[in-house]
Amino acid sequence: MRTTRSTETRQRLLDAAAEVFADGGYRRATIAEICRRAGTNIAAVHYHYGDKQGLYAAVFDHAQRRATSEDTTPVDERASPEERLRAHVTTFVGRLLDPRRPAWIARLLAHELIEPTPVLDRLVRNRMRANHQQIAGAVRELLGAAATPETVRLCTLSVVSQCVSYRHSAAVVTRLYPEIVPSKEVERIADHVTQFSLAAIRGLADNGKAAHA
Repeated sequence: MRTTRSTETRQRLLDAAAEVFADGGYRRATIAEICRRAGTNIAAVHYHYGDKQGLYAAVFDHAQRRATSEDTTPVDERASPEERLRAHVTTFVGRLLDPRRPAWIARLLAHELIEPTPVLDRLVRNRMRANHQQIAGAVRELLGAAATPETVRLCTLSVVSQCVSYRHSAAVVTRLYPEIVPSKEVERIADHVTQFSLAAIRGLADNGKAAHA
């Protein structure tokens, strides 16, 4: 019975903390408000998570587990670079725009990007770096052996930026173009980002070949 109560308390704290951190970010959130919403006391936070920073990190771990569970089929790394790029973009856009994803996750990340904490280093190391490396692998092959590391980096960032813009700018996009509802057009957006990126990357590759001819 004690184990069950402890698990329930831990989950209530996690749920309340997710809301509070998403509402105001790490610096403005208070343990007192989190405990009030969770119906528990500060001692419970210290017992389960150590301190405010530990609880904040646990909320991001929870968000990452939710995001991972929403991923689509793993990408076949034996496929052509074109197919891999399309698969990575489709998976990434799908995860970003999935209407099933709780809104607090996007708000939480937005606050962290504006006012970074040590949690962002973990997020980059455990999640974002792998995504960039996978896309960079396909980009590198598409550019060819003569491509410089800088060109690969810039192209990778351009691909990722196109995907992310539909999530972070969704409210603006729907106001500028009411006919576009990003969350309902994942496949069309992913296809456009892929086609646009492939055309640009191939153009750069052709220019590189001409320069060395």
